[in-house]
Amino acid sequence: MPVNLVNFGQAVDFPLLLGITLALFGAATLAHLLFVSVARRRRQVALLKVLGFVRRQVLAATCWQALTVVAVGLVIGVPSGKAAGGAIWRTFASHLGAVPVAVVPVELVAIVCAVIVVGGVALALLPALLAVRVQPAEALREA
Repeated sequence: MPVNLVNFGQAVDFPLLLGITLALFGAATLAHLLFVSVARRRRQVALLKVLGFVRRQVLAATCWQALTVVAVGLVIGVPSGKAAGGAIWRTFASHLGAVPVAVVPVELVAIVCAVIVVGGVALALLPALLAVRVQPAEALREA
């Protein structure tokens, strides 16, 4: 058995571990963005509440912000990831001496996109609950 194939067999878990690590960094970035956004926009949330927003509308506004960020990330990330992954695989397979045929299961891509959207909404719930708890009088008095 060629040494290249043995080394490839030992490195099979690397893409999975890299993907999990990047997903965790993405989730942490989204959570940080939402927490900072809610903290910095206390006055705007208070003003919306004074104008008549109810708890559900404040919650929905924060969730829509998260969904917008996730949607932009998916629209840019999925096509560029597919292109970069295909190029890297073709280069790797040609150096290995294998046939560079990339198979991307559409169902798997759809499931990953759905998990990312659901995860984005789940990450938005805690900052949204913090935004709901903003007291308008207290937030508008702050400088």
